Amino acid sequence: MINSQFRSVSLSHRLAPLHIREQVALTEQEAKDLMLYVKEFFQVSDLLVVSTCNRTEIYYHADADLSEELIKVLLIKKGITDLRGYSAYFEIYAEENQAARHLFEVATGLHSQVVGDMQIPNQIKYAYQWSADMHMAGPYLHRLMHTIFFANKRVAQETAFRDGA
Repeated sequence: MINSQFRSVSLSHRLAPLHIREQVALTEQEAKDLMLYVKEFFQVSDLLVVSTCNRTEIYYHADADLSEELIKVLLIKKGITDLRGYSAYFEIYAEENQAARHLFEVATGLHSQVVGDMQIPNQIKYAYQWSADMHMAGPYLHRLMHTIFFANKRVAQETAFRDGA
């Protein structure tokens, strides 16, 4: 993948009301099934699917921006037919730096409703483990996630960031 870029789509509490987030949220099995589907039908690598009560996100490496297609697949898999209406709730990070920064900020708790909350970093770890177990985490995602985990550890040990969470 010569022109491959890391990208993501995100549905979160920043744009979507609770009832929308609840409809789009994925169970562990649904997240894994979605990953298998995306891997089979799209040219992607480094696939990570994160779904919590406040966000559902897909991170991926691909030559082309597949954001719109991935949003459609996610919505259809959840039985949602109003694709246009729901698409407005998603944020698209089509540039590699944007997507990596977004994952970094989410995984360190900066985008949690309770800033510094440790629940999100732990959920990101589980999602990454699924990705690794399913052989969908390539070198880029491995490096990025280990950098994020290292940063999380330093934040916890060297700052008061999580003291109020």
